[in-house]
Amino acid sequence: MENALLTKNELLHKISSNAQWENAYSRLSKEWQNKFLSFCSGTGTLPLTYDPFFKKIFDPEIHPERLSRFLSLILGKELIVHQVLPIESTRIIEEGSLLIMDIVVKMKDGSIADIEIQKIPYQFSGERAACYSSDLLMRQYVRVKHDRRKIFSYQDIKKVYTIVILEKTSKIFSNFPNTYMHHSQQQFDSGLPMELLQEYTFITLDIFQQIKQNKIESELDAWMHLLSSSKREIHLQIAGQYPYIREIYEEVAEFRKDIGGVLFMFSDALRILDRNTVQLMIDEMSEELNNLRDEANEWTNKNSQLANENSKLENENSKLENENSKLENENSKLETKNNELKNELEKKENRIHELERMLGIT
Repeated sequence: MENALLTKNELLHKISSNAQWENAYSRLSKEWQNKFLSFCSGTGTLPLTYDPFFKKIFDPEIHPERLSRFLSLILGKELIVHQVLPIESTRIIEEGSLLIMDIVVKMKDGSIADIEIQKIPYQFSGERAACYSSDLLMRQYVRVKHDRRKIFSYQDIKKVYTIVILEKTSKIFSNFPNTYMHHSQQQFDSGLPMELLQEYTFITLDIFQQIKQNKIESELDAWMHLLSSSKREIHLQIAGQYPYIREIYEEVAEFRKDIGGVLFMFSDALRILDRNTVQLMIDEMSEELNNLRDEANEWTNKNSQLANENSKLENENSKLENENSKLENENSKLETKNNELKNELEKKENRIHELERMLGIT
C-alpha cells in the first residue's frame, strides 16, 4: 500500500496538471504546502485536531463507535453517540476564536456533548465554556418540552458535557504541569445529593506530551497520542495494541491517495486557521487597547490624586506664608518697640550720668 504513494516531486507534477488543484495548492502557505506534501508522500501525519480531518475520522454518522469510545474514556462512563446536532444560529459563539474543531452530539441516554479543539487556550475561558454549556442546556430544554408537551418534567433534561481540547497551554494550565485533564462538575459543599446537569473537561495536549512522551500506559493515552503525536514509532505501537485504532491508521493511509480530497481539506483547514488568526490579532489588539485605556485611567486617577495633594499643600503653604507674614509683622513691631526701649534706656542712662556729675559723685 505504501509503495503506491507518490514522491513529493511526483505529487507536484500531478498537481500542476490540474488547474483546480494547482489553484488550491498555491493558496496554501509554505508551511502547509510542506505538511500536505509530507502527508501524501507518507512521511508526515494527518493533523487530526483540525475540523475537516477530525470529522472525517470521527464522523458520528459513519463511525459512531469511535467518538463513543473516545468520549467514554474521557468522561469515565459508558456513552453511546446517537446523532449529530447542528450548530444552530442561536448558539452563543463568537466568530473566530482560534476554534479549529467543533462538534455537538447527542448520546443514546439523551445527554449532549460539545467537543471543541482550540489552538490558543486563553480564547476559551471558563466563562465562555459556561455560556456554551448553558446554551446547549437551553436548546435541550426547548426541544424536550416541545416534544413531551403536557407530560414534560425537568427530570427529562439530561447532562450536558463541554469538552475543550487545547493544543497549546496558557499560564493558568501551565501551573499544573503534572495534570493534562481537568474535570469539573457542579455539587454542593454540604453534600446535598441534588443532580445538576453541567460538566466541563479541559484537556491540554502539550502537557499530555510532556507527561507521557513516548509512554502508552492506557487506552486513553493511545487516543491522546493519536491526536497529538507525530512520532511514527508511537503510531506503530498504538496500531499494534489497539486493533480498532489501527483501522483509523489504515483509513488515514488510504486517504493519502486521494490527492484532490486531501488538498481541499488542507485548504479548508488553513482557511479556518487564517480567519481565526486574524480574529486573534483583533482580539489581542482589543485587549491591548483595553489594557492601555485601563493604564491611562489609572494614571489619570493618580494624576488627579497628586493634583489634589498638591492643591492641599499649596493651601497649607499659603496658610504658612500668611502665618509667616503675620509673624514677620509682629517681629517688626517687636524690633521697633525694642529699639524704642533701647533709646529710652540710653536717654535715662545719660541723664543718670549727667546728674552724677552735677552732684560730684563721679
